[in-house]
Amino acid sequence: MAKNYYDILEVSKTATEDEIKKSYRKLARKYHPDVNPGDKEAENKFKELSEAYAVLSDPDKRKEYDSIGHEAFTSSGHGYNFQNMNYEDMRNFNFGGTSFEDLFGDFFGGFSSRTSRSKAKAAKGSDIVYSIKVPFADAVKGTTYELNINRDAQCPSCHGTGGKKTTCSACHGTGMASDGSFFASPCRACSGTGEKVIEPCAKCKSKGYVHINEHIKIKIPAGIDNDSKIRVSGKGNAGENGAPEGDLYIKTTVIDSPVYERNGSDLTINMDIDIFEAALGTKLTVPTPYGAVNLNIPAGVKSGQKLRLKGKGMPVLRKNINGDLYVVINIKAPEKLSEDVKDLLAKAQGLSPKLDRSDIVAKGTI
Repeated sequence: MAKNYYDILEVSKTATEDEIKKSYRKLARKYHPDVNPGDKEAENKFKELSEAYAVLSDPDKRKEYDSIGHEAFTSSGHGYNFQNMNYEDMRNFNFGGTSFEDLFGDFFGGFSSRTSRSKAKAAKGSDIVYSIKVPFADAVKGTTYELNINRDAQCPSCHGTGGKKTTCSACHGTGMASDGSFFASPCRACSGTGEKVIEPCAKCKSKGYVHINEHIKIKIPAGIDNDSKIRVSGKGNAGENGAPEGDLYIKTTVIDSPVYERNGSDLTINMDIDIFEAALGTKLTVPTPYGAVNLNIPAGVKSGQKLRLKGKGMPVLRKNINGDLYVVINIKAPEKLSEDVKDLLAKAQGLSPKLDRSDIVAKGTI
């Protein structure tokens, strides 16, 4: 019975290009030889899927296949025989305008990273995260911190190579070895680098890195906040085989202020005034992170009312602007009064209109 490419890819004859591609990727992942090592049946299934997709992913080939049938690709020579292809042939094959790498670049961290016959790329060094606590005043103004960081730095003697090297005799410098199966694998003798150390570095004992304690100055910018990260390039751990070093990230925690409450770049401060200041209005001296300022409190101000001091909040990180400072008014009634003050307040109360609470009483009565 002749092959049916639609059945092989488990799609209908009316399937869209995206549906065909999606089904191929799903099935190819299932039958990929890396997932089924040593399984010849899975390897053949994978090649069969690729043959079907090579035809149906090409609009012209698919049209011809739909018109004439499978015979058009077995007798005319227009078809593909993936059974006789090796992995390198497939890597260079174009599936309807899409490369093999584009189709599978996200599987298993990329098939090419495990199966390419080129040397393994040296990996960049790992990053280091260091946490510090920043006083509130330093978060407002910015400052410089001096830190001692423990890290694995690239060996200055061999520059991360581990010593004098020569081409690996097992893989002849390719970094890959083949056991005769469909896919190649990284050479075990050289770990995929294509090279072997013949004269180990005396300083790092062929590791390529040395452990150091480094004194580093870190600039803390104004406006830093909790969980902010400051990146210091190249101050992480050493990379493999001379690859670049990782980065250092300084993670910050800002210590709370006893005076201000922070909300992003805005600050809030609570200020008490007495009933006389609330009734008559006053001029209030308000502390800000940049010095005290005078704030006019209008007569009749309400408790809980917010008054804004523009630009007196936190600096906005890496921008030349500031947030605002909000002054929350809290009216405090005096706890102790002299008899003279009580008499004066009683006279003032008699001259003032009384509050009408009848509507609230009526609505509150059940």
